[in-house]
Amino acid sequence: MWFFSYVKNIYTKYRQKREASATVRYMFPAVLGTILLLSASAVSTVDQSYVYLESGSRAVEVGEIISVEVGVSAHRPINAVDIKLAFPASSLDVFSVDRGQSVLTIWTEDPVIKNNSVRFVGGTFKRGFIGQHEIATVKFRALEAGQYEISADNITFVAGDGSGTKIKAVDHQSSQLTLFNFDENTSAEEIKIAIARGATTDINNDGVITLQDISAFMGAWSSRTQIFDFNNDGRMSFKDFSIILADFFLQ
Repeated sequence: MWFFSYVKNIYTKYRQKREASATVRYMFPAVLGTILLLSASAVSTVDQSYVYLESGSRAVEVGEIISVEVGVSAHRPINAVDIKLAFPASSLDVFSVDRGQSVLTIWTEDPVIKNNSVRFVGGTFKRGFIGQHEIATVKFRALEAGQYEISADNITFVAGDGSGTKIKAVDHQSSQLTLFNFDENTSAEEIKIAIARGATTDINNDGVITLQDISAFMGAWSSRTQIFDFNNDGRMSFKDFSIILADFFLQ
């Protein structure tokens, strides 16, 4: 029962809802257990392939270089991909594209940087890869202050079955990445607020915190393809889990 006590203490700290009803207090462990079971089920039964974008830093100053890893999470063997990475060319400039750690060993063409996109087309000699693998790392230079989205679209996956069967690429939350670019006039408080807004517990942006948001959090926590750092401590931990649970219970 230590887990329930731990989460409950954090839950109380962040929400500071001492007036919470007895029903909420006593139902919390039971409902939490149900959520954990549902989330674990959702994580373990994922049958999806998607592109994920990952960066070690989400907030950069104008002129600074930021690295974004473009990868694929495959639920069945994939041996060829065609991915377009879209970005706002007026705000971000492609500094370089690194394929040194790529799972792809055959490139139909070098990564094409055109207007506001980078395209990756290639495959492997083997029958394919499964699980999470890097395709390339793109380094961007921030050109101006603001909040910008990088996203993967026009995605094609081909199965390693010798027949060229296409595998559906799902529209996954990890296929989008929000960057916060700041200049010398941006205050530390503005940076903190912007990052906090980008880490909303309403993960699927449907206006309410539901089991779908909690399942998405658990899936990201398990796969580490995206970081949901709600308390801005630089980590994804039980504290962040307790915050999304608190929002679920007390919305």
